Amino acid sequence: MERETLIRCLGLEPHVEGGCYRRVYESGVHLPDGTRSASAIYYLLGAEERSRLHRVGRDELWCWHSGRSLDLWFVGEEGVTVRRLGPDVEKGEFPQLLAPGDMVFGALPVEGPGEDYTLVTCVVTPEFTEDVYHLLTPDEVVELAERWRLPEAFLG
Repeated sequence: MERETLIRCLGLEPHVEGGCYRRVYESGVHLPDGTRSASAIYYLLGAEERSRLHRVGRDELWCWHSGRSLDLWFVGEEGVTVRRLGPDVEKGEFPQLLAPGDMVFGALPVEGPGEDYTLVTCVVTPEFTEDVYHLLTPDEVVELAERWRLPEAFLG
């Protein structure tokens, strides 16, 4: 299936981090503060796109569906960890990965032949809310990129 077909059929819209998304689930269970216990989105990233560096402020489970594998880049005080989200478990890929809520991270599609997209579901618990989300500023990205030698794709 082609990227544009998925965008149309799933009703996806541009995402501020890059790629496209649509919120597809909100839990009916509410926590004492009124926040829903979980929410989820479809997230589609084109082969030439990236998920910009950000911190969700809540745990986020990434579940791979189809297309290219993704490298999730986790940036912390101790350094950088890269884990691969994808179907090939024999080669060390994981069909799902957790992005801890306190971590800065971003995603890059794996280079090479293959589909022109990656489709995942991202489940956030408790639900995603703007008040705890932080998209890194360009200055913050430059600082991290220089400190940890991050790929240039995160600078764009």
